[in-house]
Amino acid sequence: MRKIFFLFLVFIFVSCSSDGMKRLTPVSEETPDDGVAENDDPEVQDPDPAEPTENIPDDAEDPISDDNEPVGPADEDHAVLPDEEPADDDPVLPDSEPLDDDPVDDDPLENDTDDPIPDEEPPVCGELFNGSNCFMASCKTDADCCEADLCVATDGCGGAKVCRNAFFKENFDSYVAGNFPNEGPWTLKYAGSSKSYQMVTSERYVSAENSMHLLGSKKYNNSAIMTAVLPEVPNVINVEMKMNTQGDNVYFALCTFNGSGQWGNYDMKVEFADGKIRYQIPEWSAYEIAPSYEPNEWYKIRLKLDQVNKTVSVWVNDELKVDNQIHNFDSLPIPNICLSSDKNDKKVWFDDIFVWGE
Repeated sequence: MRKIFFLFLVFIFVSCSSDGMKRLTPVSEETPDDGVAENDDPEVQDPDPAEPTENIPDDAEDPISDDNEPVGPADEDHAVLPDEEPADDDPVLPDSEPLDDDPVDDDPLENDTDDPIPDEEPPVCGELFNGSNCFMASCKTDADCCEADLCVATDGCGGAKVCRNAFFKENFDSYVAGNFPNEGPWTLKYAGSSKSYQMVTSERYVSAENSMHLLGSKKYNNSAIMTAVLPEVPNVINVEMKMNTQGDNVYFALCTFNGSGQWGNYDMKVEFADGKIRYQIPEWSAYEIAPSYEPNEWYKIRLKLDQVNKTVSVWVNDELKVDNQIHNFDSLPIPNICLSSDKNDKKVWFDDIFVWGE
């Protein structure tokens, strides 16, 4: 019994050894690569174990990669070799000369000169300018000056414009149109055509929105004259105002009245008469300023009277027409300013009156 069992084990061992040898025998050159040995039992070969893969979403672009393809660095890490064309995004340095060792001054605010640029001095309110201090007074318009000052030309600064403080000013804008300005500094000395025609009006003006209207009467042989007392009378006095007239025989003047009476003297007058613009000093001597004027247009008239040097200067629309003309006259008190439409039925409007001293 033991012999039979032993022989059975030998048979099983030999059978297993023969099958194992067949498995270890290499495939001959005549056997196709994908063929199976003739005597081999067909077997299903297990596939190579798959490498673990990540779950890739269905919408990913090009999820399959070739395992045989070498993996290089990412694009952003790609270095450009010397013999390689640069990519579009790679910065290209232009050919340039070597930089100087000297530092470059990039500060555009630095002044190359050693001389500092002085700050422009603002105009000074109410200060007189004699030529030595004109740099403190330069102005181009009234907006450059202090509040309520004027930007005017002055002889002391060689024709430059400086700021002047007017001690008397009037533009009639604070009054109610249609009435004479009784509540102001004005007094109606002569009623002209009648008091109802001598009134503040918005019919015409330079500065919004009123001016002063006067109308004399040829029929009644009566002038329309209004006056205002000046708070001071400097030795050098300037009067400036805007005038618009229908025709001749209208004027403004520096005048003197005797006490409370109506009769007075015209110490210095600028008039529109005989188709011209003229000035008178004394009252009955007339001197031409401009050979003609246009009715119904605004004119800016400025008169300067120097009682110390006995000279007269007149500007029309800021143009000097009479330059320090000498006249032999006595010093005058000049306590009033007068506005008038004479006996000729001609309307006249006045606006923006300023009086200042030097």
